[in-house]
Amino acid sequence: MNHLQASIPEGVAPVPPWSASSTILWTRDDGARNMRRRRLRPSTRRYGGVFVRSGPVEGPFIVVESAGMLVGRPGPIRPVTEDMVESAQGRTGRGDLVLSVATPDRYPVIEALSRSAPRREIFSPLTADLIAWFADRNPCGRGFVVTASDAGSGRLVGYFLFYPWLLSRRDTCASETHAFLFVHLYVAPESRRRGVFRAMTGFGLDLVEQLGVGMVYTIPNPRSTPGFLKFGHQHAGDLLFWIRPALPGWGWGRAGLGRVAGVQVERRRRFDAAWQPDPRRDLPESTLAWNPRHADLLDWRFVDRPEGDYEIRYLHRGRVVGYLVTRRMRIRGLRALVVCDMWLDGFDPDAFAAGLEDASRSGTRVDIAVAFGGSSAPGYRQALRHAGFVVCPSCLQPQPVSVIGCGVGDGPHRLGVPPVAAWHLTPMDWDVF
Repeated sequence: MNHLQASIPEGVAPVPPWSASSTILWTRDDGARNMRRRRLRPSTRRYGGVFVRSGPVEGPFIVVESAGMLVGRPGPIRPVTEDMVESAQGRTGRGDLVLSVATPDRYPVIEALSRSAPRREIFSPLTADLIAWFADRNPCGRGFVVTASDAGSGRLVGYFLFYPWLLSRRDTCASETHAFLFVHLYVAPESRRRGVFRAMTGFGLDLVEQLGVGMVYTIPNPRSTPGFLKFGHQHAGDLLFWIRPALPGWGWGRAGLGRVAGVQVERRRRFDAAWQPDPRRDLPESTLAWNPRHADLLDWRFVDRPEGDYEIRYLHRGRVVGYLVTRRMRIRGLRALVVCDMWLDGFDPDAFAAGLEDASRSGTRVDIAVAFGGSSAPGYRQALRHAGFVVCPSCLQPQPVSVIGCGVGDGPHRLGVPPVAAWHLTPMDWDVF
């Protein structure tokens, strides 16, 4: 039985340590007329069109009945507490390092260390504002930055940022669950080969386990990948790296101008909750996992992110059929147009081509367009090929786009890391572009 349908006694009850609330809301949209009373236990009350049930849950969940399937969104991850930090510190076994979690007053110190790093090692410094965006303004809940300081001098020698995200899996009755990403790892050169990387990773995973989250993942740089594998993390696979050079005669596949002209392109400043992607319709049954595209998550990722300059386009065929997010940046000296995310009804190839055409003509000259992912989404791959993209040979890629992760803990919350071949990922789902 789905844990969301389990009978929960009414009234005040002890809340598990991983729970942020004890309320579930049941509702239904206009397209789902088949919610039956027999699914609701006697403890459920009805308030207008919303059914409310109380009790200890992994929540809060807002549950929507759609086509006979329950879709739950967990509430925000609660902050790491001092007790959690002290508990993790007691398990480090390191007398030469002080491992902790940064408070906001320490963010400028982390930024200073990041700015002191050689440019060949850090593409973009981790600023105090960016840390606050990751850790404190995330709609999925509070993240944290693990810091490592020298026990003798107190000098900061490393940092590692962890932030929560959402994951949908077919094997969990369509409920969304939390995962953590870990990004922006750095150890000062004079403190390397002392196990600082391993210590910060273990400390962060200890805190993730205490928060009741069962999976972590990242897209590391090639220097870090061997370390993660040595620590027992799994290589879930490499994402496809797509390119579309701006070369004479490099066409748009079968997307003729007459067909593309049937699509209207609209620039937007924010995302519209009135149109939501339908992953269960657009992704094949072989796709076991994906990251949700809720409007507030998209706004946080692409609109509210400091130091980001993204362009949002909604695509219409008399009605909204999807969106496209792009960003202009320099990659190895080339003026690149990066496809950061796109979702269209059925991955409509002509609509994508129309949006990309508009994006490429709306600014300065583009030398190359790039995109990532699609191993588990045939429609996504078809749309890219239709718009003239090809898979870049690995020997020409700036670096492999490898997905690394692991399950956390030994309890029922632990989740296996999906293989890339069954996990739909785009740059929306990690912070690189």
